[in-house]
Amino acid sequence: QGMEELASVKDAVLSCAAADGKDGWQYLFPVKDATLRSRLALRCLDTWPLDACLEILSYCASDLDITDELKSTLQSKKKELQVYQKIMNLQNEPLWSDWQDLKRACTDDPQTIMDIILKAKDYELCEEWGHLYPVPRENLISFHQEHLLHLLEMGDMEKALKLLQRIEDPDICLAISEQSLDQRPSLAASHFLADYLTTHFYGNLTAARHNEIQALYMGSKVLLTLPELYRVNYFHLSSRPLLMLEQLLMNMKVDWVAVAVQTLHQLLAGQEIGFAVEDIDNLLSKYAEKALDFPFALKEKRSEPELHSGVLILQFGFLSYSLVSYSAYVRDRSLQQNLPPQEFVPPEKPPPKQQWIPDDTEMICMVCKTERFTMFNRRHHCRRCGRLVCSSCSTKKMAVEACRENPARVCDQCYSFYNRE
Repeated sequence: QGMEELASVKDAVLSCAAADGKDGWQYLFPVKDATLRSRLALRCLDTWPLDACLEILSYCASDLDITDELKSTLQSKKKELQVYQKIMNLQNEPLWSDWQDLKRACTDDPQTIMDIILKAKDYELCEEWGHLYPVPRENLISFHQEHLLHLLEMGDMEKALKLLQRIEDPDICLAISEQSLDQRPSLAASHFLADYLTTHFYGNLTAARHNEIQALYMGSKVLLTLPELYRVNYFHLSSRPLLMLEQLLMNMKVDWVAVAVQTLHQLLAGQEIGFAVEDIDNLLSKYAEKALDFPFALKEKRSEPELHSGVLILQFGFLSYSLVSYSAYVRDRSLQQNLPPQEFVPPEKPPPKQQWIPDDTEMICMVCKTERFTMFNRRHHCRRCGRLVCSSCSTKKMAVEACRENPARVCDQCYSFYNRE
């Protein structure tokens, strides 16, 4: 009994020493009473240096004689101080004299603290700090959104999903997901977000918003069917799959169109997103008619009077179109060759660009007089005479006076005139 009383007196003396000044923490280690030591540590932390606090908290929490409740309190306090330690390690120049100064700043100016953490892109630290201090809803959405987009751009979909699952408030989770999607992130990120929203928040979305997200989801799926090197050219159309399909048709990417249409047919089954299979059929029919309406001679062996025809078959599930891409005789050219030849004489000086023949004034090549200009057979301006010619009649280049690009593209007639034997 005498020894116990002596130990109690000793603990009391050590406790008084521990509570006296910033170096008092070292007197806690010899204290026998684990509960007394732990409670005194929690009470005096604000007077001790950070490293000392972390050391004494670890020592107290490791004692088996304390209650689970007290142990949990010690561990929570240790985690809090570790957050302060991480924040202080972010500063290039000292902004706070000690962790107690930082703690006061977290209460007085939380926005500055959060900005410092986000500037360092330490999103996990920001999330830890957000558990210690009340963060306004808008700021909470902002930093979770930035964290989510960072994880998605890094390709870490698993961590992105876990982040969303950790957010307890479903309204905040919905806002973060929608706002992140509106940022138009990468293809894989857009696909992830569209899939997450339609899976977890189907009932929270308006019909218009649902259609928009579903369209983006389908557009991203179609984009993934394209060769990787060319996806960037169509990424801006990922939320408008029908327009993307039309762009592919205009660029005559027939093989890609076939896969894209097949993909859309599968995705549209049982879905209502603002357009249907019939809209795809109408688009294909429209371009089938365009293809039937644009005759022009093949560009190889143009001087020979023979028939050339190309038949392009697109089979899209239940839909099958034969698009006749070109079919023409060179008979008209042969007839023209029988007429008395009239040599073309270029103007004395190359006309300036503003005096070139306007695009909308001629529908047929001004050299061969046969090839009609279409979306597939583009107009070209001869830099020497300024006339509108087809690509087959402007295969040569030569030096042109005062032309920005030299040698410049010219029509065959101008080239022949200045390069006669």
